[in-house]
Amino acid sequence: MESAELRIFRAVAREGSITKAAAILGYVQSNVTARIQQLESEVGTALFYRQRGMILTPAGSKLLTYAEQILHLLDQAEKFMAETELPSGNLELGAYANISSLHLPKLLTQYYKSYPDVNLSLFTGEAECLLGKVLHYELDGAFVRLPEINDSNLVKELEITEELVIVSRPEYKNIKSLYAKPFLMNPSGCPNRSRLESWLKFQGISQVRYMDFNYLDSIIQGVLADLGVAFLPHSVVQNYEEKGLLKTFPVPPEFGSTKTFFIRHKDSLLTGALAKFIEMLKENNPLYTPSAANFEWSL
Repeated sequence: MESAELRIFRAVAREGSITKAAAILGYVQSNVTARIQQLESEVGTALFYRQRGMILTPAGSKLLTYAEQILHLLDQAEKFMAETELPSGNLELGAYANISSLHLPKLLTQYYKSYPDVNLSLFTGEAECLLGKVLHYELDGAFVRLPEINDSNLVKELEITEELVIVSRPEYKNIKSLYAKPFLMNPSGCPNRSRLESWLKFQGISQVRYMDFNYLDSIIQGVLADLGVAFLPHSVVQNYEEKGLLKTFPVPPEFGSTKTFFIRHKDSLLTGALAKFIEMLKENNPLYTPSAANFEWSL
């Protein structure tokens, strides 16, 4: 069982397709098919169900776990041997959409200017997707927004707690007057939306209208246009509030807080590139927060 075969096997397992795996690896399809068949012959069992794609068998799922660990160790050894005094190589990061569009560009620009030999990449996705990519060694680290991180395979390098507030046009003076308006929110499943629903239920409010928005900028513009109200981190609307364009209403901390974590896999090599990023991250909070009372650092 060679590492090249394991890399091909991992690519097919991740993509669920010989065609897609071949394109990613830069191989012809027949070569990928032959190497998978060779590996199955070597281990003495089928690794994939070949029905509408390549789906792992139970044996294939077990082998994938070991393949990922083996290939990770080989990649880590290469990274270690290639380490130089100044950070270099690849640094693959992940982030949820709001932080990647609003807060990270400044930090990444500062990092790139300091360490130009590092090849930076940023993947944007939902929390569960980012967790999976970190756990499967596809990302060196990621920013995720979740109530808590309890996986023993993950290291929390940074934890930031932000205040969530209800946001409206400035002419609304009473929070109760907002409950009849549509709430402009990310689709169902968003942690902030779940907190809002818990708060409204606590207030005895069951009839709520939602308008689904995927982008923070669209939500803010919708509130500015009086399309509805929103439930957002205070930090992202403070500038609008200071200019008198928006008004915010606090809710109790048990409902009105959100956490962002920067995580990495506990078994990943802390390369010079990643170590310097974490160092810069801890020195420069990527989330602008309005006051010390609204966040706490856990380093």
